Amino acid sequence: MSIRKIVGIAASLALLVFFANPSFGQLYSENFDDGNAVSRWTANAGIGFDDPIAAEQPMDTNFDTFPFPDVDGVNDDFSGFAFDYSAHGIPPAPNNSNPNSTIGLKLQASLFSNRLGGFSASPNGLNLTGDYSITFDYWGSSIGSFPLGGSSSTEMSTFGLLTAGTTSQSILSADGVFFGAVADGGSGADYRVYSTERNYSYQLFDPANPDPIDEHATYFAGTRNGTGQLYIDATGVGDPGGDGAFMVPQSVVDAGANFGADLTGPLFSGAAGFQWHEMEIRKVGAVIDWYMNGIKLISLDTTAWSDPDNLIEPGGGNISFGHNDINFGSPTNQPASDFLYTLIDNIEVNAIVAVEDADFNGNGLVEGTDFLTWQRNLGTADALHADGDANGDMMVDAADLAIWQSQFGSPPSLSSVRPVPEPAALFSWITFMLFSLLGCRPCRQPAINGRG
Repeated sequence: MSIRKIVGIAASLALLVFFANPSFGQLYSENFDDGNAVSRWTANAGIGFDDPIAAEQPMDTNFDTFPFPDVDGVNDDFSGFAFDYSAHGIPPAPNNSNPNSTIGLKLQASLFSNRLGGFSASPNGLNLTGDYSITFDYWGSSIGSFPLGGSSSTEMSTFGLLTAGTTSQSILSADGVFFGAVADGGSGADYRVYSTERNYSYQLFDPANPDPIDEHATYFAGTRNGTGQLYIDATGVGDPGGDGAFMVPQSVVDAGANFGADLTGPLFSGAAGFQWHEMEIRKVGAVIDWYMNGIKLISLDTTAWSDPDNLIEPGGGNISFGHNDINFGSPTNQPASDFLYTLIDNIEVNAIVAVEDADFNGNGLVEGTDFLTWQRNLGTADALHADGDANGDMMVDAADLAIWQSQFGSPPSLSSVRPVPEPAALFSWITFMLFSLLGCRPCRQPAINGRG
């Protein structure tokens, strides 16, 4: 091959990288450190449902917006978009780029009124497409004493996607998909998933009284209560005793005392509150999975949404974070309610591609039926993953069989989903390949780090 052709091929690849594919690498990030997130985000007031007459009234939150600027009786300053959580004795989040930063997003609801429902906040104009992974640090706070908690202490933190970002992603008003966690573990359903498919959360599927919609959600703990072993394992990062119950960190207890909040006593087993959790929501095709500290908790399959007889359109391609009151009532100890909130930090969205996945029928397990799929389609060109193409090269061949053998008897590993290389990294690879083809080496240059 001539040098001119080699250079032409490399140039074409580079152009494809930078201009033909806008979804390489990191698609979005927010760490709130500059204090100006209020200009980049929109808070969408939720709906209260304490009685039929008040069913259309907004929730009171610390992010009330026009035309209801003073629902909670105070003038909001949007300080929740730049909350210094060290004031509450909370250590820096685990994924801070600046290890000393303690600025995050604070979300509160139902502080002064008896409302069931909540609100959410979303970045302005974000419209994600394709497959992607949303990662973030989460801290849930509640009011005690524990384990039973104080008046109206059981509220829910929410994290979602497929929303327009212009309406509240909350109980009874979802326009996409969102997951929820109860900080104090005081609910019969501490971990939940909601969607626009139905106004209330997906229940455990009951064969004796089946609701076909509930078949779309899988709770891998076999329960929605935090006492399930999987939830205890996922929250065990702050539980050195390994029994699923732990005490609130002393620094937070001390800070709470300054606000009139009693945070003493152990939390219920598997409660998500009062420790940092590394969360991930992963969308691959029609399946949306929620992981906490690397453990998959809930999976939602939205395949049925495209059924012509049950056509459901998601609100859009945005993400959301919110706070919901799941009971009727508000805290009677107003100073203590300062500790009733959701805290979010270090949000990243990365494009992902599936590689080395031998689960051809998508049932979550690599098994004999997947081998039969590979066998039937051996030699097929222009193949799909469902045809037995495990490595994405559009061929069903011996390489796919080797992947099936290595994964047999288990789910595809987490490494089978990886971030797409960012443009700078991929351009460096193209440059390296070009010089390799030319039989020479490029001069040394300072390393390019494409990650922000």
